[in-house]
Amino acid sequence: MGFQKRILITLVIGVVLISVFFVITNSITKYTGFSVSNANEDFKSCLNEQEIILYINTEKVSETLNDIELIQYFEYIKIKNCFRDKDACLQEGVDSFPTWVIKNNKINKDITSEELSSLSGCELEKG
Repeated sequence: MGFQKRILITLVIGVVLISVFFVITNSITKYTGFSVSNANEDFKSCLNEQEIILYINTEKVSETLNDIELIQYFEYIKIKNCFRDKDACLQEGVDSFPTWVIKNNKINKDITSEELSSLSGCELEKG
């Protein structure tokens, strides 16, 4: 009976630990708005399929944007650095930064992740 009792105790401890993990991750999500899981994979995939271009004029993209949350989506967005290639940006008529081109619409301002979702048509999951 000692062996079965240890197995039962181990299972109970495992269930408790898993429950605590879910409570903690849920609390983190509610507090920060960021999900511990990969809930935004559909959003990222959708962004990747769109023709989205971000024009910047600094060496570091993060210095151009106020919404730090957008950094997690940079690999799904085409970024053109006008600091390095001024002529290409001038040909596109880009003279203020950041400038976003989303679905052939030019947005000459910093945007939030919610605005990126709305403008791109990609659904952003929160929490």
